[in-house]
Amino acid sequence: MCGQKGMELSQNELRLKIQELLGNEVAVFILKGTGSCNNAYSVETRDGHKYIVKQEREKREVQPQNSLPIEAGVARKLFDLNLSLPTPHVVFVSENPLMYGYEYLEGDLMIDVWKSLSEEERFSICATLGNFHAEIGKKVNKDEAKSLRIKIDESPSLHPEVEKEYNTILSSIDVPDELKNLAKHARAIFDQTFDKTVFQFIHNDSHHENIIIKNKKISGVIDFGNAEYGEMAKEFSRYIRDYPSYFEYIVSSYEEKSGNILSRGRLICNAFLSGLMEIVEAFRKGGGERVKAHESIAIYKEKIESLKFGTSTIYSKKS
Repeated sequence: MCGQKGMELSQNELRLKIQELLGNEVAVFILKGTGSCNNAYSVETRDGHKYIVKQEREKREVQPQNSLPIEAGVARKLFDLNLSLPTPHVVFVSENPLMYGYEYLEGDLMIDVWKSLSEEERFSICATLGNFHAEIGKKVNKDEAKSLRIKIDESPSLHPEVEKEYNTILSSIDVPDELKNLAKHARAIFDQTFDKTVFQFIHNDSHHENIIIKNKKISGVIDFGNAEYGEMAKEFSRYIRDYPSYFEYIVSSYEEKSGNILSRGRLICNAFLSGLMEIVEAFRKGGGERVKAHESIAIYKEKIESLKFGTSTIYSKKS
């Protein structure tokens, strides 16, 4: 659950509450974004300090794994570890209403700047991300993860929601047989790689909207609302889906830093199955969305069919 229900405040009351918690007069108070579970506010005090405040929404579309106080605790733990990449520096946590504030991390979202980066800059960012995921795995062990009250998931199976979507898609008459057969093939590979799992502390929602770039380098990693002790296949799922031409740089960097070897077959098939419903929904929309769906299917088909099962080798600079 997101946490206990907090009292409802007007915008002005919320602003005054944040001002009290910061111990500084708030000069700027802007709703920066509305997520499926939380609101994010941009706050600036009279002395020029900037913050982001995450507040739990009364009406939530989804339930993240971690309540805001637990997420804040994870962020505090990581900040204290002085990691190679900046993470949120939490300055206050409130139980009523449920929210926490952290110092603003300067930069732009990775999704917004990726196209403007050179190949060398992209490779560097990927290597940095791989190092980061290895680093947090080494510095936060299972016992420490338990003390943070985050989920411990050492199951080698598909995520229950992914399993449910997979079964729904296979029974849907409007889904092309080509896609169903590819899904079955991916599932077979995934199920046969149970012995190749690697578990550690993971961000579990690491993607280009939770990575901040400044001066063409990563200036922050945010949003630990789904952090858990779990399988690395989950950690790299979105990278594979969003950057199929570059994920290998992240994975190989992770392996070099961590000493762990990951099954590319397991990673790719988990990413495909995790994003399968999104592909199906795009296919159903028709038009340009269907074209994009076919492009995604072609990319995964090429990668899955070129897998040398039983090895960890699968890489192409072209997606």
